[in-house]
Amino acid sequence: MSQTNDTPGSTRRRWLCVAFAFPPVNRSGTHRTVGFVRHLFARGFDATVLTAKPDGESMDARLVDRVPPTTRVVQTRCGDLVSLLKGFRFFKKRSAAKPMHEGGCADSFVAKASPGHGLREWVSRLLQMPDSKIGWIPSAVRAGLLEIRRDRHDVIFSTSPYVSAHLVAMILTWRTKLPWVADFRDPWGDNPFRDLGFASVRRLDAWLERLVLRSASHIVMNTPTAREALCRRIPKLAGKCSTITNGIDFDLIDGVAPERIVPTDCFALTHCGQFYGMRTPKPWFNALRKIRATDPVLANRIRFVLVGAQTYDGYTLSQLAEESGVGDLVEVIGSKSHAETLSIMAGSDALALATNVGVGSELQIPNKLFEYLGMRKPIVAAVDERNPAKRILEGAGLGVSICAPGDVSGLARAIKECIANASSGHAVRDSASIKKLGRGRQAAALAQLFEKLTARPLVESTSPTLESVEDKGVGRSLAINGGVRTMSAYDSGLSG
Repeated sequence: MSQTNDTPGSTRRRWLCVAFAFPPVNRSGTHRTVGFVRHLFARGFDATVLTAKPDGESMDARLVDRVPPTTRVVQTRCGDLVSLLKGFRFFKKRSAAKPMHEGGCADSFVAKASPGHGLREWVSRLLQMPDSKIGWIPSAVRAGLLEIRRDRHDVIFSTSPYVSAHLVAMILTWRTKLPWVADFRDPWGDNPFRDLGFASVRRLDAWLERLVLRSASHIVMNTPTAREALCRRIPKLAGKCSTITNGIDFDLIDGVAPERIVPTDCFALTHCGQFYGMRTPKPWFNALRKIRATDPVLANRIRFVLVGAQTYDGYTLSQLAEESGVGDLVEVIGSKSHAETLSIMAGSDALALATNVGVGSELQIPNKLFEYLGMRKPIVAAVDERNPAKRILEGAGLGVSICAPGDVSGLARAIKECIANASSGHAVRDSASIKKLGRGRQAAALAQLFEKLTARPLVESTSPTLESVEDKGVGRSLAINGGVRTMSAYDSGLSG
């Protein structure tokens, strides 16, 4: 069971984490959240995680092993507003009640408006403000208030997407007066994917954003460029807005058993993650075709391994590779568990990093960058000059080949350079700059922020280490809704 911090003499404390997705849900943003929970536990902070019951989500039961045993996980239902809307005759003739997705690996989409802007679509979008998970807010607020009454909590933390999590936290902080940190894994108003279709809906969305930002005690952005963009747009926020990037979980990456997907006489260049929107696989396929045209012997040794979603823009990746004339050089293996993905990375010769292009592309750093660096593998990166990922890569050491996104010739040169460096024994240094990206350091920054907001300095000598916790089987039992749920219950579907 979870321990309370009302125990006499206890120096540990409890924080409420509001996150729509949490293990065993396997989303890209899950790893940041569970990383904070793990590393803050080692610093004396026990978490109550308020999350949604999984419904149609990708699951990875092994992620639960990363959750500390004192973590109390409370799952509540997310009302399906879209299905409710479709039940009315007003919405039946058109597909106006489609959800405004923020899903996929990017966790950042809001569907674009269809060309025929009509009353049905306007009402549909209005009722899904700020996103399609607004139906989660009532049950999450009720559960959050019960948890705060049950145990003493020192601070509230919410993370998005989905931004409905911030509305939950805002209501909770209004009701309880607890300090609140709002964490943005993607920007809100500056998000280039957030196309709301109607001026009135955009005004409502902007009002909600400003209400959240004004109400939060502190705001965290996960890239420096996202923080700069927000503070340029709303200068008053500069004094309470900081950056905590994603990080490397060295304790998870070190010791991963490599898995080789392609023959050892081939050069395995592996991309992990989803292609979507302006993050397209086409330049990579075209670069392989260019290498084949100039050096067919080298090209025939390359295997471009794709781990993740198997489609892009309505086409399968295999189909797009065939159309580019490099189908035999591309291995599409689909989505894997996080542990399996790490093993495939470890068994590869080099790793491929694709970033977005166009407006707003400099605001996001792919989370996979940090895992790539933790693997100490050569990296081929297609990254914009303005993206802070470029500076991180340049400071990582040898073995990094960088080009601009969409530059097919530059990408072909970068791939050939990477193969040449690997053949000559060059590798990424385990440099001080890489070590600074450890998830523990990022969690330490969040712990300091919590201490500042609560004015309760922590006696760190009372905190167990991650290593001592992992020896006892971290996360094999979680306190959920007043009882203990075991791993076998997670494996059977989390329907309770």
